[in-house]
Amino acid sequence: MRINLPFHKTILPVFCFWVLVLFLGFSTQVQATHIRAGEITAQSDTTLPVANRNPLRYFFKMVQYADVNSAADNPTAILSFGDGTSQEVERADHRKITPDTWRNVYYFEHTYSGPGTFRLVYYEVNRSKNVVNMTQSDQQDFVLTTFITIDVFEPINHTPQLLVPPIDVATSGQLYVHNPGAFDADGDSLAFRLYPSQQNLTDDRDNPIIQDVFGFQWPNNFGGTALPNPPGGPPTFSINAVTGQITWNTPGRLGDYNVAFFVEEWRDGRKIGEVLRDMQIRVLPTDNQPPRLSEKELCVIAGTAIQEAVTVTDPDPGNIITIQAYSGILPPATFRQLNNNNGQFNWQTQCEDVREKPYQVVFRAVDNAAVPLADIKPWNIRVIGPSPTGFTAAIEGGGIRLNWDSYQCQGAEKLYIYRKEGESDFVPQICETGVPASTGFVRIGEVNKDQVTFYDNGIAGGLKRGQTYCYTIYAAWLAPGNGESLAAVPACVILPDNVPMLTNVSVTETSTTTGKNLVKWTRPRDGVTGLTPPLQYRLSRVEGQVGPVAAFAQIYQSGNLNDTTFTDTNLNTEEKAYTYKIELFHSPGGTAALVDTASPGSSVRLTTASENKAITLNWTYRVPWNNTARKHLIYRQIGNAFILIDSVDATINGGTYVDRGTYNNQPLVENQEYCYYVTTKGRYSNPRIPYLLLNNSQISCTSFEDVTAPCPPVLSINELICEQLTAQTPIQNVLTWVPNVTPPCGSDIAYYTIYYKASPESEYDSIATTPANVTTYTHGNLTSFAGCYVVTATDAAGNESEVSNEGCKDNCFYFSLPNIFTPNGDNKNDVFRPDDKRPSFIKSTKFTVFNRWGGKLYESTSDPMINWRGVDNGGSRVPDGVYYYQAEVEFFTLDPKNTRKTYKGWVEIVR
Repeated sequence: MRINLPFHKTILPVFCFWVLVLFLGFSTQVQATHIRAGEITAQSDTTLPVANRNPLRYFFKMVQYADVNSAADNPTAILSFGDGTSQEVERADHRKITPDTWRNVYYFEHTYSGPGTFRLVYYEVNRSKNVVNMTQSDQQDFVLTTFITIDVFEPINHTPQLLVPPIDVATSGQLYVHNPGAFDADGDSLAFRLYPSQQNLTDDRDNPIIQDVFGFQWPNNFGGTALPNPPGGPPTFSINAVTGQITWNTPGRLGDYNVAFFVEEWRDGRKIGEVLRDMQIRVLPTDNQPPRLSEKELCVIAGTAIQEAVTVTDPDPGNIITIQAYSGILPPATFRQLNNNNGQFNWQTQCEDVREKPYQVVFRAVDNAAVPLADIKPWNIRVIGPSPTGFTAAIEGGGIRLNWDSYQCQGAEKLYIYRKEGESDFVPQICETGVPASTGFVRIGEVNKDQVTFYDNGIAGGLKRGQTYCYTIYAAWLAPGNGESLAAVPACVILPDNVPMLTNVSVTETSTTTGKNLVKWTRPRDGVTGLTPPLQYRLSRVEGQVGPVAAFAQIYQSGNLNDTTFTDTNLNTEEKAYTYKIELFHSPGGTAALVDTASPGSSVRLTTASENKAITLNWTYRVPWNNTARKHLIYRQIGNAFILIDSVDATINGGTYVDRGTYNNQPLVENQEYCYYVTTKGRYSNPRIPYLLLNNSQISCTSFEDVTAPCPPVLSINELICEQLTAQTPIQNVLTWVPNVTPPCGSDIAYYTIYYKASPESEYDSIATTPANVTTYTHGNLTSFAGCYVVTATDAAGNESEVSNEGCKDNCFYFSLPNIFTPNGDNKNDVFRPDDKRPSFIKSTKFTVFNRWGGKLYESTSDPMINWRGVDNGGSRVPDGVYYYQAEVEFFTLDPKNTRKTYKGWVEIVR
């Protein structure tokens, strides 16, 4: 209930005092402290049939836990819906759940005017008294909030439901655990984070201002020692962001503690809601020890009947233990305690239970000691879809036909089809849903769950003849559950190779005009029965590494089927790659007709570049065979011969190798040319072509040059000690730096360059260089210390490093005026000016003099050093006496925000 006492700012203090006395006496009985914990949950319209549901209509349930021993009561509650409206309802349920706790339930309903995000707020006076970790808890409001997102495109949503009551008992020196038993009916992802308990402070217009309660501290700030063995270290209080398990290791001071936490609801990577629960933990003295529950992680295929034992032990013999289970799947799942130490959990899973996130069942075991203590353990149970059955792959025309049985789980929405080029040893493991990328399979399509066939013709490029292809499929559920099934055991087939197949495109001579490529192919493996002679090979070529739809031009033909080799000449193999295509023709009716075309293949293209104190080789290809079967060979010219210097793995598209001069421990020599070629090793996944396919790149040469700059040095600047400055102190900055030559940084530094700027907004300018053996520099003959510096290192090849760290120095501000001067013409103390015992770095001064009545006598901005001779603005001498001044001084400084300072004081003129 709320008590609103009017208050007017003009009430006399004495009257205020008596009102306060009366209020305090009255509030102890009517406004008694009582609220211990609670939360607000929500769900969208559940009207049936579904077509009649209103996505803007929401139902809310608030559960409040109150102190049985309090005289206060809340027969009604008001909930603010976050859109400027609120509703007051009567309490729907009022029951005692522990000897000291009431559980109050309130139901609300609201229809919003449109989609959006809304924060619901409930607040009530007052919290239960004597909460240890906040100030005067009985004088602070109790606040609950819940955040929802209304999206008409996703009309169904339930906020997380919290099934385990937020009232619990702990004891000093023993580990305390709790779990809220959060459940999301839609299968959304849940995340947990701790939050301080909240209160409401209304503004002048009675609008709620939600903020942390006064004096909030986390429970671990009140003593305790962390476990386990050996005990020691500071206590901790934390929540597992995934499971919601709260751990207090360990409680210290006795008393009641309140903490809050958010349960966030995430769908497709965005947060769509959150529930704030405020819970209370009562720390009581006892020698009792809590029981210990078993813990399990389960993963089952939909349709599996789960029958699991729940066991508990108690270090204190004779205690009677009660085991409880909390979960959104109870029912249809069931739990039954069999005896003091055992229970049985059963769940017949179904296809409708498949989802990405595991279900959580929270088991709580509590003993019956005078101070009962509990253990709580969450079990995570993941339900996955069964693998599709009857999956087969068969040749059909120029492609492959996949067939499977109708998928047994009607809740699935899609079937995803995957293909791998080459053989597969993938066998789905239990709980390994979908198709992991590590298997080498690539998704090539998807179909509706009711479809039972798919035809793969390789899309634009076609499938490769003579190649082995493996396929698998799995079922997928859509959001919010996003469940998946096990994949089907892969089915593999080999496409017939009744056409010639390329096996080699190897560069045999590197030249811009007389280059040569050796091209080889196979005879048709499945024979030529049924073809009309004469038969003919036709070989075509195109520049570059391209696909089958490029503009190929025929370069060779042969009617001899045993002729499977051709050397292509007069090519620019030094600068270009080439792709070849072999075709088989026969002559029905005397006219040449294409039998079929195998996939084209390219030559290996190698590039070399000198970089990072090494030579980097990159090579590419586009071929129908698999070039990842064996390591590729790296050859470098040494003397008049090419020598194998290394071998490396490659990818389906190419490879990379970095020559750092490690072969035979012979470093690369600067300005020397190095030449290389690469031999690739590949094979078809076809048992009828079992041999390795070796193909050479062209020869690529590059000059080894040092193009790697040294690392930047570490710069420091001498410190300016203002108290030690005198007028004779030279105005200069001394720079010192340390070269960074730790590997992989180079040590071949030739010289250093010093850069300077006078202000932060200026650009750096080079002011000096020093040889490599000089690592200090004095920047002298300055009018100001203010400025910034960086240093770079440059090697003998002219590579300049990045700039060093920035070293900056600012001027000292020194401005001191005397309290007396004697402008009598004796050239001694004739002018009023700042003390010049130290450098002052004054840029300008606006100097103003006032008489003792505040009248302005003199003002000048022309002289930074003031040099006032005791005259007024007209040049007339002012009488002897005391005058007041204001000096607005602008200094030469590095910080533009700190350039101006104002000094005020007095001065006496004596002539």
